[in-house]
Amino acid sequence: MTHTNVWRLVVVLGAAAGPLAAQTPDAGPAFNGLRTPVSPAFVLLGIAPTVVERPNTPADLAFSVLNRSAAFTSLPRDIALELSPYWLVKHPTLTWTADTVRGLSTSLSRTMTLSFATAELGTSTRPVTGLSVGFRAAPFSGRLSHQSITRLHELEAQLGNLSSLVDSLTAVDVARLDSILIRERRAATSDAERQAAQNRHAAAVAELTRTVTESEAYTTAVADMKETFKDLALIREGFVLEVAGGAAMQAPGGAADSAKLARWGAWITAGYEGKSLSFVVVNRFLASSVDSSFDALDLGMRLIYTTGRYALSAEGSFRSFTDRGAPANEYRFAALVDFELQKGLWVTGTFGRDYSASAPGSLLAQIGVSMNVAGERIKLPLH
Repeated sequence: MTHTNVWRLVVVLGAAAGPLAAQTPDAGPAFNGLRTPVSPAFVLLGIAPTVVERPNTPADLAFSVLNRSAAFTSLPRDIALELSPYWLVKHPTLTWTADTVRGLSTSLSRTMTLSFATAELGTSTRPVTGLSVGFRAAPFSGRLSHQSITRLHELEAQLGNLSSLVDSLTAVDVARLDSILIRERRAATSDAERQAAQNRHAAAVAELTRTVTESEAYTTAVADMKETFKDLALIREGFVLEVAGGAAMQAPGGAADSAKLARWGAWITAGYEGKSLSFVVVNRFLASSVDSSFDALDLGMRLIYTTGRYALSAEGSFRSFTDRGAPANEYRFAALVDFELQKGLWVTGTFGRDYSASAPGSLLAQIGVSMNVAGERIKLPLH
């Protein structure tokens, strides 16, 4: 049994992208706002698209661009596009074992994503098209945890058992079909007749395999395997470093040559993911060429301790406005307590101080509930 089928599962789960996968519930919204965004272009343009196009092949990418830009005759309108250059092409020889530890270039290529977005920001009398581009990558993305490696080996063994089950259920009939093929090829008097016999044999084996995979024995084995691995999640541990950046422009009238820089930003997130103790340090800078009074540099840190069904964390962030005459520096700190009532259901408490202590609601004292309502996360590669 090779690692190829299991690697398809790794890709589907997103192990190749998105490091700093949380082993505990996410930090509060204020802290997450500082972390490296998944799609910097969307953040800088100030949009939250309900539909994001994520092409998986170069042909899909070309179609998306042509369709939205009227064959390059104008700027694309109302588009939210995100792609990973490395995964635009297939890598049939890549195995999951080759992704347990990544070098610098490997990590950059496998985690890099590019985002592009446009939106209409003006009015019907003064149309303005907003356009933004961004990138995100992880020069260092840790290593696959020992627990994840063990689970993948178990999955690999289960897939091998399924393959053996198919072989055992079809062995007698396949032997019979092979005997028929041998007789027909011996009796054939031309290459065309021999090829026809080969085609009949292949069709009969395919039909036999389909029948077996629909049998009760096979479907029961598949159901048992899905139940065993339904919560499979790949976790990366160790040092992680993410960087992101982007820029937003405004084009009056939708003309590309009239576009001017309106806003830009840069993010750095560094941290260490451990079995029970993790920390994250974030740094963000946002600037505007239209209104620089709120250009700001943010620095934050979060410590996380997990054990069993409990998670304790503390976070703090500092904000400095860079423009002369801008508001005074601000800071925020909070403590978070998480308890898992049952699988996928967490109760979270947040206590602390928000950025502006004098503003109503700046003191934090919140209790909430979060739950995992996602359906089947993966489609197991059974064939």
